[in-house]
Amino acid sequence: MPYLVPRSPEDSEQVAFVLAFGKLSVLEVCAVLGGRMTELESPSERICTLRSSSASSAAPNIAGIHKFASVLTRVQPDGAGTEGFVEKVSDRVDELSNLSVSAYGVPEDDYESVLQLLLGAFRTRGFRKIHLLRPKGNELHAEQVVARGATDVIVFPYRGAFCLGLTSYVPEASDFRERGVAKPAPHSDISLSPRLARVLVNLTGIRRGQTLLDPFCGSGTILAEGMLKSIRCFGIDSRRRLIDEARRNLRWISDQSRGTYFKLRAGDARDLGATLGGMLVDGVATEPILLPKLQGRLNSGAAKELVEGAGDVYAEALASIAGVVKPGGRVVIVVPIIQTTDDSEIYVGLDGRPLGLKPFQPGPSPFQYPVRLSFESTRWIKRAVYVFEVPP
Repeated sequence: MPYLVPRSPEDSEQVAFVLAFGKLSVLEVCAVLGGRMTELESPSERICTLRSSSASSAAPNIAGIHKFASVLTRVQPDGAGTEGFVEKVSDRVDELSNLSVSAYGVPEDDYESVLQLLLGAFRTRGFRKIHLLRPKGNELHAEQVVARGATDVIVFPYRGAFCLGLTSYVPEASDFRERGVAKPAPHSDISLSPRLARVLVNLTGIRRGQTLLDPFCGSGTILAEGMLKSIRCFGIDSRRRLIDEARRNLRWISDQSRGTYFKLRAGDARDLGATLGGMLVDGVATEPILLPKLQGRLNSGAAKELVEGAGDVYAEALASIAGVVKPGGRVVIVVPIIQTTDDSEIYVGLDGRPLGLKPFQPGPSPFQYPVRLSFESTRWIKRAVYVFEVPP
């Protein structure tokens, strides 16, 4: 079960998310919260902060986060503010059988200073028997927060000081892992994870009962996450073998969840009008890839040649997609970024403006597309995401 502190943090003016995918997670947070937030900031690649009265209730709907915390105070370099933070935490927890302090972007010396200040302040408040957890890398991972029943304090740099927050919610990650390893027809080691696929579905803004299209559906990972949100899912792929794999995986999902619907068809993403027979969909989420598996880094020339070849298919597919999405719908497309031998990056560029598409901008500040993913385990091909809107 997800972790929730005994008392709600909704009285906190500022909240923080520990991000699973960096800037892409920030984009998802903005998409889910919509206009119900102000003062969005990203003090580090792992953290975003904002002010919103709806953040705590929306947090369970956000896939691309590891933790949600109420930011209770700002601690100055001389320690001022620590006592106020401890007082607020003491009002929410009855004991500190397990205390962890998870640092994000904090130098080791500063981390130790903050840690000692907190321990001293907690003991002054009467918490004498504190069991301090000292995780590797100075971060207690989300699943351990749950497993050890920890009171988890997050700390991160902010405007020349340090913000302290109390972890109040940790998403359930075991279901994502289970779907990733237990599905009947797993695909390649560079295929999307279920967590990332759920982020893409969330970015479409599609609601229960509406229709999601993945025109490069592969083994069906994106569609599976849509089905689990009670979205009607339609998958297309030019490779019949993958259609068969997707059908096995989606039937497996259907066996576990009521009210699911999917339809699969072999076809060409560059001619969706013919494949869909005039049907319109509420949104699209897809990862075409269209690159071979690389055994090492390419030089820039070879990388550009690969990307140019794939880029033609991407452009034709985007034009076809723009013709089948209903007004007001969104198009979410993952593009590959090739890391070259000279440390440059070559990626597929997409421009939706000639097609009447506009970049999706849900936050108080505009996003620069494509939005990169952070913290990926893939070595030579990274991912970035475009999100377009079809004007109403």
